[in-house]
Amino acid sequence: MGGGTGARRAVRAAAATLALAGGAVVAAPPAGACACGGLVDGPAYDTSVSQEAAVLQWDGTTETMLIELDALSNAPEVGLILPTPAPAEVALADPQVFRELDDLTQPRAVATDHRWWPELGFGTAGSDGAGAPAGVAVLDEVRLGPLDVTTLGATDPAALGAWLTERGFQLPEEIQTALAPYVAEGWSFVAARLAPEEATAFDGTLQPLRVTFPSGSLVYPMRMSAVADETQSTRTYVLADHRVDRVDATAEAQEPTVRFAGRVDPGSVSSDELAALLASGSFVTSHEQVFTEPGTQIVSDFTFSPAAADVAYTPTVAVVADKRIGPFFAGPVLAFAGVLALAVLVIWSGRRRRAPAPALAPRPARA
Repeated sequence: MGGGTGARRAVRAAAATLALAGGAVVAAPPAGACACGGLVDGPAYDTSVSQEAAVLQWDGTTETMLIELDALSNAPEVGLILPTPAPAEVALADPQVFRELDDLTQPRAVATDHRWWPELGFGTAGSDGAGAPAGVAVLDEVRLGPLDVTTLGATDPAALGAWLTERGFQLPEEIQTALAPYVAEGWSFVAARLAPEEATAFDGTLQPLRVTFPSGSLVYPMRMSAVADETQSTRTYVLADHRVDRVDATAEAQEPTVRFAGRVDPGSVSSDELAALLASGSFVTSHEQVFTEPGTQIVSDFTFSPAAADVAYTPTVAVVADKRIGPFFAGPVLAFAGVLALAVLVIWSGRRRRAPAPALAPRPARA
């Protein structure tokens, strides 16, 4: 990644919002390929996404995706192109959804040992749709806060590139190539960008996006990440009636890690949006997967199927619990108490030995 300190300052949330529109992970400067699609910027800038999280729900006919990306960029404008199986509706999402799900699915600490003494030493290691080129149809446009979001239909990957170029963005050849299968399959696309007048507003506070579209199955677009040059890290939360498994070719080649599986009471969360999602499907299944070689490891979109049983899983992490008496480690306190008790006993015993024998009263004479 390039750019100075200002480059890393706030695009994190701006790109997070843009990326959220498609649930992705990005990694190739000057623009990135990601699960959702591609982040695009100008030819002289660097945009990179290291981690992505997505909340997924499907009611049998309609899929809802909430997506959040961890991104850095030095570009004044960043745009996102996201493939969806059908034209999508886009809205802002509540970032608290991700914060709460992250907390709920954190590994639970289990004490496997106890520490009675403190460790000694010196530390531990530790837009406007008019004029769209042929092959692109502008289906909808909406302004969401500082973002311009457009829903597109496309029959030609090159036309998508031309559409973005007209708006000042460059579509790298590898991303355009990755778009081709989605175009061939008749998918639609969401294009989001920071509005030009908001180009200086990268302050780390932009929200994720909620993308809703008709779909015949639960799918998470991931194929475009295969063109990434850097390690891709993904986390998905599927909210459904039952536990789900990943059943795509990418999962078959490299099994994802189950982060969490279990029911979550909608009344236990503070986010209204998350509570509404849980009311429609309270079993949360979270998978994580890291791709160190995206080009060979990512071979498909992510797809899901009901698991054989609703087996709950809460990860645990072994910890060493401190034994304390008040604010102090129990070992030194007990040792000091023992030494003190021993000292008192020794002093008491010594004084007893040195004390003069008591004088005996003379016996009275016999008559």
